This record gives sequence, C-alpha cells and structure tokens, in this order.
Amino acid sequence: MVKKILNNKYIQYVLMASLILGALVCIFPPQRFFFKSTAEFAIQIMIGYLVLALLLLILKQPKLMFTSFIACSILAIHLKLNTNPDLKKPQPTENQTIINVALVNISNINEDPDGAIEAMLNSEACILSIPDIDPMVYEFLRDTLSEKFPYCTARIGFDPGIAVFSKFKINNQDTFFVESLPNIIGSIKPDGQDQELFFISSTTLPTFYTKDYVRLKKQLNRIAEKASMINAPILTLADYNLVQWSDEIHDFRNKAGLKDSRRGFSPAAAGDNVFGSFFESPRDHIFFSKHFKCIDFQNLESSSFQHLGIKGSFQFNPILSTTADAQ
Repeated sequence: MVKKILNNKYIQYVLMASLILGALVCIFPPQRFFFKSTAEFAIQIMIGYLVLALLLLILKQPKLMFTSFIACSILAIHLKLNTNPDLKKPQPTENQTIINVALVNISNINEDPDGAIEAMLNSEACILSIPDIDPMVYEFLRDTLSEKFPYCTARIGFDPGIAVFSKFKINNQDTFFVESLPNIIGSIKPDGQDQELFFISSTTLPTFYTKDYVRLKKQLNRIAEKASMINAPILTLADYNLVQWSDEIHDFRNKAGLKDSRRGFSPAAAGDNVFGSFFESPRDHIFFSKHFKCIDFQNLESSSFQHLGIKGSFQFNPILSTTADAQ
C-alpha cells in the first residue's frame, strides 16, 4: 500500500518539493515564531532526513531517497558554515597565560548548591559571568566566592539581574541597557599580560513570540556596536537564547567580527539524559575577537553531573598582540 502510494509520480513530486522546502525553511526561516522556532531544531531535522533516506532506500524509492539525502546535505553545509571553521584546537603557546572564562547558569542552584559552588571554585576561571541572578543568590555567591574572586561588578535589582566575578581588578566598567536588560562592559589585565582583555556580559530573555526575536536582534546589534567601538581584544558571553546557526547570531558575529568558541554543532549536554540532551541545542555562547585563539571549550558540570554552563580557554595571538603593542 505504501509503495503503491509512493510510486505515484505526482505524489513523488509533491514529497520531493516538500523535503527541499523543509530544508530551505530551516536556513531562511520566515519572520514568524513557528518557523523561527522550528529552525532551531535544524540538527534534529537533518538527522531525520538521514533516517528517512535510509528508510526510503529499504522501500526502493531512489528519487525520494536522493532528495532526502540532498536536503540532509544542505542542512549539514548550513550548520557547518555557521560554526567555528577550525577543525582542530590551536595548540597552547608555551610560557603564555591561559585565560579561562566561564558562563554559569544558576537557575537550578538550589538543587545542588554545594556542587555548583565547588564547580565554580574549581573551574580555574578568571572571570565568572552569572546572568539571571537575584539579590539573595548574589549576596550568597559574593560571600562564598570572595576568597577566589575578590572583584565583582553586578547589576542587581533588575529583572533579570547579572553579576560578573573576577580574580583580577575590573577596569573600564560600564553598563548599557536594551529594553531594560542590563549588559556589563569591563576589562581585566591577567597576570603576565601587558594587554587588557575586554568583555561584554549580557542577560537576555527567552523567546515566546515573534517580537522576542526582534528584541534579541536589537540587543545583539547594540552589543555588536559596543564591541566594534572598543576595538580591542574582547570576549562576549551570555545565554543568548539563540542557537549558533540562527540569523541573529550569524549577523551579530559578522558585525562584531567575532568567532565562536564552540566547535561543531552537537546538542548541548544540558539534559538529564541522552534523549533530553538530543532535543536541547546550545543557546549559551562565548564569542571572541581575532586577538585570541580558543585552545579549549567545555561544559561545566556540578559534582552531581548537573549542567551549569560553559567555559572557554583563551590565549592572545602573538602576532596580533605584537602589532597592537606597536600601535
């Protein structure tokens, strides 16, 4: 029965057009919430195309099979073009400081506070960015982390708030708001470095409607403007509530001239099990300017294996650093 239906050439044409159209919608989603949110599952849809192609191979439907493979390939190329192009991690430069920067999600800190604190203290990060933080949690973390992170800048009292803890003195502090959402600018000078490292740490809101994507694009445009104005070694980090292949992130990185510290586009290790992780694509990101090389990137987990955030390890690019010093 199924083969008889699939052998109808008109049904085949409709299905072939639908398969290609589905892939194109993931790449060029119309500005509607349904299409934008569907495009966030491009990885899962790509895998679905691959499974479908294998099923069509069994059913001996070569036209539909090749079309499904083509749709899968289109999405794979799209995803690859929107990730870090470096196939291998750059080798660390000897006798040069490694700068670790972490973005921590404390939304579930009450479930395992000791494990979360231990993970933060053992992260070896010189900067801890903690978005979506309320005043009580901030006071608790400030007291608990003060020995290892004596410097802090925070914007508390906003909904949501944000805090940045640092092992080094925070200079050039500034704050800008986009629709009441605080974004913190600052810089540090790590030990053994003549250059300052600037950062922009942001807090965002999740998307529920089309207008939320418009708000995120507006915020990213403002962050890109600030990063371009600084014109110095800079990192931007936040839970942007957008996947790395989204139009908003793609445009943001191009405008700000930033690279993604995450290699590949695997679903984030944020679920409690394999299936939970499979349906959760990463939305937290650390982007870096050409002045750096990212030598490592990893997920942060508590002692109870609860996903807490991400950490990137960076070093200054020697050539660019020498040029900047000469200027």
